Amino acid sequence: MPNIVPVETERLKLVPLDFGSMGPDDHHKIERKLGLQLASMILGEQIDREIKAAMRTSLENIIRDKRQDQWYADWQSVLIILKGENAIIGGFCFQNNPDKDGIVQVGYMIRPEYERKGYMTEALKKGIAWIFERSDISAVIAETTRSNMSSRTVLGKTGMTVYEETAKSLWWKIKKCA
Repeated sequence: MPNIVPVETERLKLVPLDFGSMGPDDHHKIERKLGLQLASMILGEQIDREIKAAMRTSLENIIRDKRQDQWYADWQSVLIILKGENAIIGGFCFQNNPDKDGIVQVGYMIRPEYERKGYMTEALKKGIAWIFERSDISAVIAETTRSNMSSRTVLGKTGMTVYEETAKSLWWKIKKCA
């Protein structure tokens, strides 16, 4: 499996996880491998349960599907690292393989102390542009609850628009430009 080169923005580094060499609970191993400050030393706690849960789900998908294709190698979980602190502040993942129409769903989270600073918008804009480099991707979708105004703001700023509504959720989409 080739080494994945991180993608950078002005303030962030986006690093896809290599589940071939580490599991979702290996947060200290991940931090050491990437040369990061240990989150527990900087923030007084381990990586948030949400990030670990997303990483675990990604690993379980790989194991269940018995696939080691490039999709799973590159895109299942991406860490968001704040360059100025050299620490993991959140993550996102493109869930499952693209469907028959080339659509993938993105899920994301950021540590509460880093909210409302534009980091997630910056990360998702770059992540979406990054995944649109693949020829088999036509659109990215996301789901958020109606009450999650922060997430709604992030998705709107990334260029997504609401295409479906339910009683509790809004479904968002952005299409690849031709």
